[in-house]
This record gives sequence, C-alpha cells and structure tokens, in this order.
Amino acid sequence: SLHDALPISMGKRNKVTTRDIALATHVSQSTVSMILSDNKNVSFKEETVKLVKNTAKQMGYKKPVVKKRYSNSKNTIVVICANLSNSYYSMVVSSIIQQASKTKTQILTISTLRKDELEKHAITHLKTIKPTGIILLYPPKFVDEWNQLSKQIPCIIIGDKPKNLDCDSIELNSFKCGKLLGSHLKQLGHKKIAYISSPLDTTEIGRNERYEGVKSILCDTQVFFSSSKQFEMYAIEKREYENGYHLTKQILDNQFDAYIGNNDMTALGILACLKDNNIKASVAGFDNIPEANFPQIQLTTVDHGGCEKGKEAVDILLEQTKSERKRIVHMEYEPQLIIRLSTFSRKKSSSQ
Repeated sequence: SLHDALPISMGKRNKVTTRDIALATHVSQSTVSMILSDNKNVSFKEETVKLVKNTAKQMGYKKPVVKKRYSNSKNTIVVICANLSNSYYSMVVSSIIQQASKTKTQILTISTLRKDELEKHAITHLKTIKPTGIILLYPPKFVDEWNQLSKQIPCIIIGDKPKNLDCDSIELNSFKCGKLLGSHLKQLGHKKIAYISSPLDTTEIGRNERYEGVKSILCDTQVFFSSSKQFEMYAIEKREYENGYHLTKQILDNQFDAYIGNNDMTALGILACLKDNNIKASVAGFDNIPEANFPQIQLTTVDHGGCEKGKEAVDILLEQTKSERKRIVHMEYEPQLIIRLSTFSRKKSSSQ
C-alpha cells in the first residue's frame, strides 16, 4: 500500500530531491513539488499529502533556499530627502509614489533637514526595518555608513553623488546646469550676476557646482550665502524662500544685472524681494518646480528630469531585488533650459 513506501538509499549523494521522493512514493514529481511547496491553488487526497510529507521527513528532505542578494521581505522603499517644504522634493517623492504604486510597493519618506543627527538616526532605523530599497535625494554626509548599508539593502541616489559613495546613481551634472543658465544670461547681455544660495560647504555638491558653472561663463558672478546658523533661524516651511528674500535685500544697492537662486525656491524669494522694492532685473533658478510655471511667476529655470529620475529609481531598485546583479548602475539626465518671462535682455531691464 501507499503507507508501506520506504525511503530509498541515496548512496553517496546526500541531497534529497523531489524526484527521489516521487520515486519512493510512486507519486508524480510535480505533485510532490506542489505538496511540499504548500501550493494553495491545488488540492490532493489527504492520504497522498501525508504520504509525501512523511516520506520527505524520513528521507531528510530540505526545501531549497532561493539565494537572493537581499533578503528583505517588506515591500517598502524608503526615500531619504532633505526637506519636503521644498517643492522639488515633494515633486520627486510624488513621482516615486506613483511609480511604486504600480507594483503595490509602499513608500516611506524620511526628512533629515540635512542635520547630522537625523541622518545618523535614519541609518540606524533602516538597519532595523530592512526595507526593499532606499532612495537618497541629496548627497549624504556619512558616506562610509551608507556604503555599509548598501551592501545589505539596495540603495540609489538621485542627484549629485559623492565620489566615494558606492551605490547606484541617477546623477545630475550641476556644473552643466550652471553653464546653461550662465550662457543664457550672457546672451541677454548680463554681466554682473549675483548667485544667491543656501549655506555652502564641501558636502553641498550641487550648490557649489551650479555656482562654478555660472562663473565659468560669467566671471564677474558674485556669490552670497547665509551661514547655517542664520539659515536655520528662518521658519522651516519657507526657509529657502526667506533666505533668498533677505540675502537679496542686503545687496540691492549693488545693482546687479541679474540674480540666480541656487534652486527655484530661493529664486522665488529673490523675485518677491525685487518686486517689493520695484526693481526690474532678470531672475532664474534650478529644478523647474511646479510653481515656476505659475502665470504670475513664469520663472526661467533648468529642468533636470526630477520626476523621470524618481520613476527610474523605483524600477532600478525593484530590478535589484530580483537579481544577483553586482554592477553599479550609473545614469545621467541631460539638463534642459526652460526660458520664461523672468529673464529678459539687459536693455529692457535698464529701460524700465
């Protein structure tokens, strides 16, 4: 009878397979496989199920372990951003959520406000929750720690990548972005340029590179930025806007031909200050946030594919979880100059 089936001798080969169990029980191998994998879509006679499972146990059968580079079970991607009050981050996070929803992947967003202690806390927290993947939206400070984490959890950065960061990247050439704006303003006849920025330090790759790009075209460009202490005194929900406004107010007497914000949020503050003081001058920014195209604003800016990069990052991370791929993915989007009404020829500026 079926219950009298005995395990067969394995000889030198000690790895028991579903084929061995099928031979011992006179049950098809496909049936054995479905029973041992607890396939819920099919059903078998109770005595057959017991026979297969008991025989497998007697023979020392062990389910094969599927080797994956990452063993995370949670269908969650964590996005690390600086500050969601900046519309650029809100825009990119929204595109990430939209793309992830197609595969029922959840998105968890952590804002560090670019504070060291919050970035460290995020790293510690990520080790505990072990998400499917991590998307960084700004250059992190603790590169070594992120490198260690990326060995356990797939990680990708969108934007300016620190040289020693060892993970996938969809990069932004901020120097090229600066050159695009510099060339545009030069064509309009502008020479004396003010570059207004949030705090500048060595970790702020994008802010520095954009300035250097502008200066490579317009050598008389002057940079103005607040200290970290001053910057953090502004209300968090409009910090970059306020920074742009107040720095511009301090240099109005210098009579610059044009003003550039290190991003669109800063540029919006510049525009507001100039309007409040009845000064007509060209203003431009970077990122092409939704507000830049509002009818009453019409800000000239540089679009570097923020939404497209967010969607691409999700696809890369999900592909990583399905493969043993070891190579590092490197992509770079070509920036595009978006010319609107906020920039105009120097003749027009001086005549009004």
